[in-house]
Amino acid sequence: MQVEFAIVLEDIIVFFIAVIYAVIILVIADLGRRKMHLGSDFTRKTVHLFAGAAIWTVPYYPHAWVATFVALTFVVMLGLANTDRFGRFFAAMARPEDLEHGSVRGPFWYAVSITILTAVFTFTGYQEAYFLAGAAIMIMMLGDGMSAPIGMKYGARHTKVIFGSKRSIEGCLGLFIFGFIGAMIAFWWFGIYSDPIFTSSAGYLNMLLLALVGALTGTIVELFSPKGTDNVTLPMITCLVMLLVAMQMGLLVF
Repeated sequence: MQVEFAIVLEDIIVFFIAVIYAVIILVIADLGRRKMHLGSDFTRKTVHLFAGAAIWTVPYYPHAWVATFVALTFVVMLGLANTDRFGRFFAAMARPEDLEHGSVRGPFWYAVSITILTAVFTFTGYQEAYFLAGAAIMIMMLGDGMSAPIGMKYGARHTKVIFGSKRSIEGCLGLFIFGFIGAMIAFWWFGIYSDPIFTSSAGYLNMLLLALVGALTGTIVELFSPKGTDNVTLPMITCLVMLLVAMQMGLLVF
């Protein structure tokens, strides 16, 4: 009985630490806008880059599915961002089109994607395969998060509108490079440090190839995703493709 209580207590402690982290990220974005006069593009990217980092807590839960509720906390907070009580968080993340619709759709669906992927791999008991969900989230978090500023700074002359979104070679290249880095970080954290899936030289080669597949898939999906949908299409499709490739590699058996 005491052991069970200790496990539940550990779940609760880690959960509240993660929730506090979520609040801190939103507060930092708000302070950056109000006190440091940073634009909403910068503060939105701050949320984009650091909100997804809550997935690093997954290995520390005695019951991995609890992590789903941490991601759900972001969904709730972002869903309330257009209310009077949380309006300042809305201002820190809103694009011009968000002001028209009265909701921060990009960050909201970003959090929804993290919640769904975390739930699929933890509630079903396949948390040993969470390295794939983690990689897909990192490709979205780091790759997609860096593609926009890189594209705006270096790709102004090579920008084309594809399905309503501005895309550039430089931005796509940024997504691929940083997406690959993000996938490798996720594979190391979830597939080596937390759960030794990639354990041999052949395993490390598989990790490298799988990261390349994920980064390339994410780049292609983001390139052709209609405006406003990439926060859903990129992680979902990328995760599915990596799952199928990992099964072919023999890394997973269902």
